[in-house]
Amino acid sequence: MLSLDALVDESKIEDSSQNPVAVVAQEKNAMRVLCCNDSATQSGVEPLLSLSTALALCPNLLTLQQQPEREKTILQQLALIAYSFSPAVIIAEQGLWLELSGCEKLFHSYRQLLQQLQKSLSYSCTHIDMGIAGSADAARLLCQSGFRCELPESTELEQQLRLTPLSLLKVQRRQQQSFEQLGLSCLEDLLALPRAELASRFGAGIVEQLQFLLGEKPCQLARFKPPVTFHDLLQSTQGIFSKQGLLFPMKTLLQRLSIYLQARQCYCRKIEWRFEPLIGEPSSMCITLSGSQNSWTTLLDLSRLQLERIDLPASIETIILSSDDFVDGLPEGLDLFGTAPSSDKAQAGEVNLEAGRLIDSLRARLGPEALQQPVLGNNYLPEEAGKVVAQGKHQQLAIDHNGLQPLWLLPKPIAIQLRNQQLFWRQPLYILSGPRRLSDNWWQTDQQRDYYLACDNEGSRYWLFKQAGTDRWFVQGLFS
Repeated sequence: MLSLDALVDESKIEDSSQNPVAVVAQEKNAMRVLCCNDSATQSGVEPLLSLSTALALCPNLLTLQQQPEREKTILQQLALIAYSFSPAVIIAEQGLWLELSGCEKLFHSYRQLLQQLQKSLSYSCTHIDMGIAGSADAARLLCQSGFRCELPESTELEQQLRLTPLSLLKVQRRQQQSFEQLGLSCLEDLLALPRAELASRFGAGIVEQLQFLLGEKPCQLARFKPPVTFHDLLQSTQGIFSKQGLLFPMKTLLQRLSIYLQARQCYCRKIEWRFEPLIGEPSSMCITLSGSQNSWTTLLDLSRLQLERIDLPASIETIILSSDDFVDGLPEGLDLFGTAPSSDKAQAGEVNLEAGRLIDSLRARLGPEALQQPVLGNNYLPEEAGKVVAQGKHQQLAIDHNGLQPLWLLPKPIAIQLRNQQLFWRQPLYILSGPRRLSDNWWQTDQQRDYYLACDNEGSRYWLFKQAGTDRWFVQGLFS
């Protein structure tokens, strides 16, 4: 049913479960049915029928041409989902193999694992065939219609495997005929023969296949690994003519990105959209995030805000989502050992998250050039240490600005008087602490200042400095 799942969504078939639908492909010199839905089956259509016979049985049958590349894409998407449940996922032909052993403790039981797996796969598959056995090849032979959430007993699996027809083995037609001539009908008949005799009569390949079936040899197929970059697209044969119409396919692509991020246990910091028309120039937009993110709802909100600011082609045929800027991280709310953070850390994390969402929303709505931030520069002198840069473009410098100083400084330092060894600015000032020396611009004019904390008779506090080597005093800031 993979061929049908790969085409139904793309073709926008209304009520595909009720209308008879079949996927056809060229086989030798005739078009034949690969698979069909239940509605077509009720009309007598079945796999391997010629297209002319299928149409004779069901005149209103909707036929779709098989798309192997689209099927590969669907398998890759399903493998990403399965990768969150098992580290050993294999893409083979038109299905997936998952090694469940070793994953029971993480999900507390195999039943819960299979239930969650079924729920996750059901969003992408209309029908699932499933087989469970001690080896990948045996699971393929025992594959049956429907999804099961209970593991069968080992004795039941062994019995089912022994009764498997030999016609399901991947052997040449001549060997199948030899099996029939010798009266061998099921796997149990073949296992009763000595291995040496089997190799002598049917070749070493049949013995090796039995070893894979019985788990005597480990599966040698390559395991699936998520790609290091994300790239996915959706196409609309009818075209999309409004920004509102883009939101649903964009949501679908972002949900796939979320599955990818969960599989890789990472977060993204930037996504790129590209909207391609059938004729004309494409449009694109890039969303840069202030923090790491993997929530598709947040990414959709930011994409919708920025979508309002750009001009789009009249009709969009292809929507492309890509991302290559990732940072490793654990799921939100957990540390390395799966424990939740303390309430103080959780509250601080929520504040930072809300601040990041605000920054991202402003940037998406107003553009990146609309946001600026004050930062500390690489100058020790207070009046020259601060500067304004584009948000997110500043790299923290290793300069100690931790000394006690007021948040707001005077536009320029103001000279204060010294009356009878008493500092005076509007009223007498008294030193509370200091000095703290700052020295800068030695390559131009060496400036050394000794900073002090002072107060007046009313308790107001002032930030003063004395020019080193002189008797000149200045007030540079006031504390609240």
